[in-house]
Amino acid sequence: MDEENLRDVRGGFSRELLDEHYTRYPAEHENKIKEIEARLLKVDISMANPTYCTLRSLKIEHTHALNSVKLHKYFFENIAKKMPTLPSTEMLGMLERNFGSLQEWEKQFFALAMCARGWVILGFDLEKGALDNYFSDSHAEGVWSVAPLLVLDLYEHAYCTTFPTRRDYIREFLRRVDWAVVSKRLHAVLQMYKSRNSPGYTR
Repeated sequence: MDEENLRDVRGGFSRELLDEHYTRYPAEHENKIKEIEARLLKVDISMANPTYCTLRSLKIEHTHALNSVKLHKYFFENIAKKMPTLPSTEMLGMLERNFGSLQEWEKQFFALAMCARGWVILGFDLEKGALDNYFSDSHAEGVWSVAPLLVLDLYEHAYCTTFPTRRDYIREFLRRVDWAVVSKRLHAVLQMYKSRNSPGYTR
């Protein structure tokens, strides 16, 4: 997140909170990604073993750091920088189709956020062509062929210094969703889904 966007954020998402998130966690993990990738170039693959080996350990930590950077990027992008926006007609239609209404989706997303330890994600399943809510307790968890549309960080460092409770944090986040960003993500993955399901597409 650039300095201008950090200055523009209002509401319960304080400058200090966002500074810690963006300049500490993703930046640290980006440095570790470079370090791990450099070590992977030199690792002895002849020692590969499913119980323990250097290759296995490096790839586990590479996945952890890489997903951390990607998920934090999605998270910061989908927080409204100024005034919150509304879902596009396309986005609203998908939420109504898969959840019944925007309000019902929000209720389910909120409940999942109350029990997740790491992340909650509204995602689009590229196989089914449908929206669903997902959660992961660590950076290394996820579901294949699901494109993240709306991402919420639920690690305690995300809210414990600013919000009285997790519930307050989730409520404020839902008030601060940048639906313009989320709707743009949906439109892009819908085009991908339609392309994948066109007659000329080969898997």
